[in-house]
Amino acid sequence: MLLPSSLQGKFILIFFALVIVTNGLFALVAFSRENIYTANDAVDAAVFLGSIMQRPGVAYFESGNSETMDRIFRYRTGISAKLKLTLYDANWWRLWGDEARIPPEGFPDMSLVRAGDVLNGSGIIDREMLFPLGDGKRILGMVGIGIPRVDLLRVRATGSEFMLILVLGSIIGVSAAILLSRSLLEQLGHLTDSINAFGRGDYSVQVSNNGSGEIRELADSFNIMALKVQETFRENLQRNRVIDEKLQELWEIYELTRNMSLSVEFRVILEQFLEKAQTLSFSCYGRIILQNRYSQKLEPAVSSEASLQVDHHEIYENALNTCFLEAATISTETDGCSLIFVPLLTASRVKGVLFLGKKDSHGYSDGIRRFLETIAPVAASLIENASLYEELASWNQHMQNILASISSGLFAIDRKANFIINNERLLKITGTAGQITAGTSLREFCDSLPDRDFSAVFKEAVESYLNDIFAAEQNKSRTCRELELQTPSGRRIVEILLSPLYSNYDVRGALIVINDISEQKNREQQMIETEKWAVLGRLAASVAHEIRNPLVAIKSLVEIIGEEVQGDLKEHARVVLGEVHRLNRVVTELLSMVRPEMANLRSCDLKDIINELMLLIRHEASRSGVKIKVSFPEVLGKIHIDAEKIKQAILNIVLNAIQSLKDGGEIDISLADTPEFLTITISNNGPEIPAELRERIFEPFFTTKTSGTGLGLAITRKIVELHGGRMELESGADLTLFRIILPHGEAHGKANS
Repeated sequence: MLLPSSLQGKFILIFFALVIVTNGLFALVAFSRENIYTANDAVDAAVFLGSIMQRPGVAYFESGNSETMDRIFRYRTGISAKLKLTLYDANWWRLWGDEARIPPEGFPDMSLVRAGDVLNGSGIIDREMLFPLGDGKRILGMVGIGIPRVDLLRVRATGSEFMLILVLGSIIGVSAAILLSRSLLEQLGHLTDSINAFGRGDYSVQVSNNGSGEIRELADSFNIMALKVQETFRENLQRNRVIDEKLQELWEIYELTRNMSLSVEFRVILEQFLEKAQTLSFSCYGRIILQNRYSQKLEPAVSSEASLQVDHHEIYENALNTCFLEAATISTETDGCSLIFVPLLTASRVKGVLFLGKKDSHGYSDGIRRFLETIAPVAASLIENASLYEELASWNQHMQNILASISSGLFAIDRKANFIINNERLLKITGTAGQITAGTSLREFCDSLPDRDFSAVFKEAVESYLNDIFAAEQNKSRTCRELELQTPSGRRIVEILLSPLYSNYDVRGALIVINDISEQKNREQQMIETEKWAVLGRLAASVAHEIRNPLVAIKSLVEIIGEEVQGDLKEHARVVLGEVHRLNRVVTELLSMVRPEMANLRSCDLKDIINELMLLIRHEASRSGVKIKVSFPEVLGKIHIDAEKIKQAILNIVLNAIQSLKDGGEIDISLADTPEFLTITISNNGPEIPAELRERIFEPFFTTKTSGTGLGLAITRKIVELHGGRMELESGADLTLFRIILPHGEAHGKANS
């Protein structure tokens, strides 16, 4: 661009340019300040509008009346009228107001939103302010206020005003330049050239002027201004470089923290931190030394692959100990190597030391030193957290191992009857399918139990105990109960132990232990049975001796009397003789019950034994009007048994069945063979045996018959158990069934009783 040749023209042009630039800068600053004020006014208006919408919004959710919100919406003025106002429900569905606006990052979780939280906007919306609505218990919805861009919020014709000022200032400036140019001299041209150069960014320009008066003062002022601007520019450049360095450090700290926080493995975190510290400090060797929590000694945790031969150097040892004890960064040199020791501080406690080294004697700069001191506490916190997590995981594993090793079922519940912890044995004892997790309620657990009767009693017992221990007037100690539990494997007897669960002397819940005491009960019953049989044996031997001798004399005398008398006396003698025979049979059976016996095992065919038995009972069954049916499988293997004793056992059951079928009936005898067992099933269609009698039917001397001894079924069970087998009884309407289950093999059974 060519300047006018005349001084006046140049001055006018330069002055006009200065006015334009000055007014333009003023307009730019004014516009910027106006934008700031407008944006602040919009935020204040949004906060105010969100505050006054709280109560009408809650009322809308409670009653569905939007009259108050509509009135607020209609009578907005100024910047408030340009804001976008929308009411959302708890699922971010628009209920009222302007169209829904979806933030670029999506809608947040309402439970995390606080009043006045700001999200990024989209389109003409610059920002979105959120105000949650709640009734004190839950979040009902959200008021969203969209703040448009600043250029859409202006309510005054600010641009026109500044343009008018700019035009008027230009006219006045040109007029003043024309009036003043007549008194100016040619030397203003130098000043004009300098100003133009300064305007192009040449801050080193200086005006050389030999004039005097105001022109000289103006030139001097310009030179001073140029020098100050140049100095300020250099300071700004230096400050920007420092800021860039700090930003880079912050970015490195962020990257280090983010990468380390992605892992919970203690050694991985240490290796990542050491690698980053070594790289950013330009070190060729690094090591992290931590204090052993047990021995309290400093021990290397991780080291880099490269090494410096200073591990046991006196300087290294002294610097390491000083750094740890005084919690201070130590820099030193040895053998042409630079070393630095940085304490790993967390909560004013030194957890360890970061040691770095490089093969030069120039040391570490202050910038690197400050950077290492900045990242050390961050890394120390992460290392501490990882160490605690590792220790917690170890303790948790120990606890799981202990729980798994306990033979009892165990679980703990809180005061709301929700599970805190349990072991796998609990599921096995109760026969529960699936898994139980923390938070599972007692009701859900009891609903999953297969035995509904046990479930109801167990649930009532635990809930009652839980209510007692939390009652202010109660001081409940440990409680023990025994319950019957029906599982897929059979009926079990379990012991329930209930104890308070304490936390710092306060009751937190209850601890329930379930022991399967079925085997213990069986052993106790066996001991009772053994003791009973021992007493019975001694009694039987004594009674047999005392009764049989008189019986022999009575029998002989009655037989003599019976031969010598006639009529009723002879019949009376026959009755007495029958009773003597019956009493002798009772003594014989009693001795058979209690006498130790040997099982003479040999390979037998049960079909032959049952066929022989049929010959013995055929007449008795026919006289009682009872039909006996026998069914054998086509293939039936032999079994090692004492044939005579098994025949006696079957005979006792069949005779009992015949006696129970008073008006005739049917008896079925069948055999079933499996690789493990051979089963003899004897059933009849007689009357049902009541449940209370089934429990005692195999007890000695228990009978419901007026002329029975109560020893037949007891002897039968003893014979079966002598063979290592077991007996089962089922009884219902029109069907009573006995099973004799005998194991295969030559090694089963007992050598003696």
